[in-house]
Amino acid sequence: MISYPNAQGCLQEKPGCFEEAGTALLMVLLAISVFSLLGLFMALDAVNGLYISDNHENRVQATSAALAGLNHARALMRGLEYDAILKGMDGVYSRNPSYLKEAKSYRFRSPFSMDTAHSLDILDPSAALSRIPDDGLINTGARNGKKGIPLIPVTGIVQKAPNPAGPGEVVTSRYFVKVTDNNGDVSERAKDAGDNPFVDGDGLVIVRSMGIAETFFEAVGPVWRRNSVVVFEARYRKFSVFDFGPALLVLGSRVSPHFSGTYGIAGGAFPGIGVIDTDMNDNAFPEKIIRTAPLGHGNISGGGSPNPAVRDITHLAGTDPERSPILDPQYLWDFVFHQAPRFSDNYSGSDQRWNPANAPDLGSYDASKPANAQGQDPKLTVVHGNLLMTGNVSGAGLLIVTGDFLCTGDCHYTGLVLVLGSGRIGLHTSGSGMNGGLVVANLEEFNGNPVFGVPEFSISGNSRIRTDTRAVGMALGLIPPIQKSFREIAGTDP
Repeated sequence: MISYPNAQGCLQEKPGCFEEAGTALLMVLLAISVFSLLGLFMALDAVNGLYISDNHENRVQATSAALAGLNHARALMRGLEYDAILKGMDGVYSRNPSYLKEAKSYRFRSPFSMDTAHSLDILDPSAALSRIPDDGLINTGARNGKKGIPLIPVTGIVQKAPNPAGPGEVVTSRYFVKVTDNNGDVSERAKDAGDNPFVDGDGLVIVRSMGIAETFFEAVGPVWRRNSVVVFEARYRKFSVFDFGPALLVLGSRVSPHFSGTYGIAGGAFPGIGVIDTDMNDNAFPEKIIRTAPLGHGNISGGGSPNPAVRDITHLAGTDPERSPILDPQYLWDFVFHQAPRFSDNYSGSDQRWNPANAPDLGSYDASKPANAQGQDPKLTVVHGNLLMTGNVSGAGLLIVTGDFLCTGDCHYTGLVLVLGSGRIGLHTSGSGMNGGLVVANLEEFNGNPVFGVPEFSISGNSRIRTDTRAVGMALGLIPPIQKSFREIAGTDP
């Protein structure tokens, strides 16, 4: 007789059929459980991988934003007064003792707290940052009761990228920048006895840049963490390599001076002519060479010295690390031929002959007015070649000439003139002449390396060169500040 399976799929006459069916069911359920757990593990692993990938990507974006903030700040600070930045757009600050104490703390250096940074809406941070003081924001400075223009606002600078899901762009990150003083440093207290956190004494400030990029939201205690945050800090010092004081600064061991006429070289509190001996071992004394040259009927005054007020100031260069690079011909060569052209306003790679009809805009500046007053517009001009200025040509800022510099007629300039290269100057002018400072050095190539040669200068007629420390400061401010240190602020701020 043929047997047929019952409703459970068993042959009715087969012993133990029901026990085997139960075992199979148990194995199936166990297999389903194992595969379900494996699938859950794979899903969790995929989610964790997504979190790790997203956090890494946004960390990279926040890092790039923070570095961009430092670079942007360095470029913007060129030509700005540090005191104006420290005081913010309104030009004032709270004199409350507790606030002044807070302004000297490490945490004051950050644009805002880390808790705020982690929870900030980078698409529109204005509401969360509306109560942040403007002190330390990079700006043009208050003038005549009007607020300065913010160059990096309290809401930061947004970074964007092409939208991968369609047209337009998406916000990837923002950076926020704040500038504070280096209170407590010996150099700062030496020139700012009160150690005021809103007064720069030594030309050195601290810049913090905070980069923020949005990531997955998650709760960390009572705070929602929605951003990756990276903070970098750098110290920037104003460029001061050529800031020595004399109206005419001559670099060289042997010099070739020529004087005639009723010229005037006035150094004010400094000697009219300062000399830096670039080779102390050759028994040549450039100061003596200038003193004993035929001086004509002109006057070289300043520094409380009798006419001719010529002084060797080599020791100032040798003992000041900020100005000692002036003794390095390789540094000077690199500066005038490679660095300066990159941030110049006017550049020429050939000989130039300028008169009032064809001269470029060489800038304007009135040293009797604030640096941010209306009409102040100094320029950095570089000429790789000879420069002849004739007639009523005027300018202001920083002028760098690598060839011969010749000036005749009523031409005048306010700021600093660097004749570094051929090291030959010829001045036969009238009128106001040069107000600020003039530096001359001969740089020659020897076996492929620059070395100091013999500078030549001829000053005749009614030529005038006058020291003006404010004008020199303005000119050097056109050079980006020097980065003195760099670090990442990670974890607890000291």
